[in-house]
Amino acid sequence: MEKTSTSQSSAFIKIGRIDMTRAREAHIKAGDIKIDKKHIAHVAGKHKTELESLGLTAIDFLRIIVENYNEIREARDGAFYLGKNDDVDYTYTAIIGLNYNEEKKFWEIKTAIPMRTAVFTKKNLVWKKGANPLK
Repeated sequence: MEKTSTSQSSAFIKIGRIDMTRAREAHIKAGDIKIDKKHIAHVAGKHKTELESLGLTAIDFLRIIVENYNEIREARDGAFYLGKNDDVDYTYTAIIGLNYNEEKKFWEIKTAIPMRTAVFTKKNLVWKKGANPLK
């Protein structure tokens, strides 16, 4: 039996959105940020101990990052990282890796990891809250 567009779209959960203003400033596409339900289970399993110690579900963790990121940096192959970098001497920054899904017209979360801040800040900065427009 063929899947309907409704059942296909239900495989994703909306976590947030990159709005038009921010997208224009970062020179990227605006769109919803979504994650595949199977990938949520992966994030929950891989970071179970950390999430439990914070009292968070995987969805809570992702929403916190999406609601509070203050930088967008380029990753590889058209992907971008959202992270909260407060210019404090933290060893790690919680990031979300996104790819734009041209077919479905939304940003798909591909990874959610603690990344060494030194590695994150070496990525090309395309948007920083309060510092735009970047050239």
